[in-house]
Amino acid sequence: MKKFIFTIILLTFTLPSPVLAFFGTQSTYSSMPEMVDAMAKEMKGKFAGKKLYINPEFITDEDNADCGTLPIFGLLAVELNRSLSKSGFTFEYQSVDADFAVSAKLHRTGENLRVYVTLSDSRNNTSYRSLEGTYEIPVRNLQSGWDKENLDSRIERLANRTISSSKGQVIYLNPVVEKRKRYSSEFGEYVLIRLKSVLSSNGIKLVEHLPANKPSLAASKGAVLTLETSDAAQAGANALLDGGFLKQGDKGIFLGLTLKDLNGKVLGSADDTIPRSLVKYSLDNDEAERISEIADIEHEQTGNMVRIATTKGGGYQIYREGETVQFTLQVTKPLYLYIYDINPQGEVSLLYPKAGEMETPKQPGIIYTLPEESDSWEIKVEAPFGKDAVKVFASDRKIAIPRISEQMASRSFVGGTRSLNRVNKVQKELAAQPAINGLDLVDYYKGAAAGIAAPLYESTVYIETRPR
Repeated sequence: MKKFIFTIILLTFTLPSPVLAFFGTQSTYSSMPEMVDAMAKEMKGKFAGKKLYINPEFITDEDNADCGTLPIFGLLAVELNRSLSKSGFTFEYQSVDADFAVSAKLHRTGENLRVYVTLSDSRNNTSYRSLEGTYEIPVRNLQSGWDKENLDSRIERLANRTISSSKGQVIYLNPVVEKRKRYSSEFGEYVLIRLKSVLSSNGIKLVEHLPANKPSLAASKGAVLTLETSDAAQAGANALLDGGFLKQGDKGIFLGLTLKDLNGKVLGSADDTIPRSLVKYSLDNDEAERISEIADIEHEQTGNMVRIATTKGGGYQIYREGETVQFTLQVTKPLYLYIYDINPQGEVSLLYPKAGEMETPKQPGIIYTLPEESDSWEIKVEAPFGKDAVKVFASDRKIAIPRISEQMASRSFVGGTRSLNRVNKVQKELAAQPAINGLDLVDYYKGAAAGIAAPLYESTVYIETRPR
């Protein structure tokens, strides 16, 4: 009899976790929250007071290691966070700061899904403990599509990989844009919505827009660490999340996320190539694409010297009918600014400086607005709605302002496409003209700056207007 007891004890300490579960309490639960609450109860009895690290990357399908990312992984991670938090556990954003890293394996057993949970010692990867109970849930009780990879699950895993070290961060969300030409789309808007949901479920405080009740920014002074993170700083955040996508032909859609602190230091990043079959949203934005060609955004050089945004933020901003649009401008050294509105039809209009207005260089450390509070004009959103880009050219020397005339033939575009032939010659010739076609705006300023041996910096913000 003693020999038999010894054998059982030996097996308990040597068999892998699925077999260990056999000796625990086996239960089938009606829902995911109910099952996870039972797991949390067992963990509280054994590991109360311990600091945990949970990452959906540590949740896998035992039956199919190559299945990619499944919706059930994220759902289980969220439920574990919820229930363990309620049970008094605290969480760390990096595994090295935790006592245990929580992982899980899923295994299909007939009509049920069984979940094996393991706690690994964060300081000794070879030491782990498994929950003794067997936790199962009927497959019929799971949400439809739980075992089918989808866009939401890919975005969720990408977000969790990016923010794995974002403990205590207040994150400012930039629009998710096309990487080269920086416009948003139906796909970009959807990714942003999902990011907000995922990050919020992880208990992270988010800021998407600058405060609506912020005092006038005209000539307001404040330390800006880098221009790219100035929106985050003004919004009271201490980190900035950027997202970008890019078509990759038959390979799919590249989607990348980068988390930075206010100094521009990368805190975390991740990317993924998402199969096109998973994406039901359009990546195209024809009007913005046309504007980006005219403004030549793909080849824009800011040099961290100038930035234009709106009082909502930078990048790509959406305004509704009746709202007032106001732009913000910042420089990192004294610069003269020339600001234009560009629409998809190629119509270009000068916003600043106005005719007869004295040109003075803008100073660093100040956030300027356009129009200013004292101006007699404003930009109110009304029909017809669409897209525009507002582009600023900046230099440390004055540049002659050209007259825009539709009567002039374009030199920069041939057959509706930007010409790459003899660009330097075209720019030099345009700089000598007192009037230009609006399509030639970028080449004119590049040629004019080169003609006086002055540097030229550029920055653009997109504005999309919609009915309320």
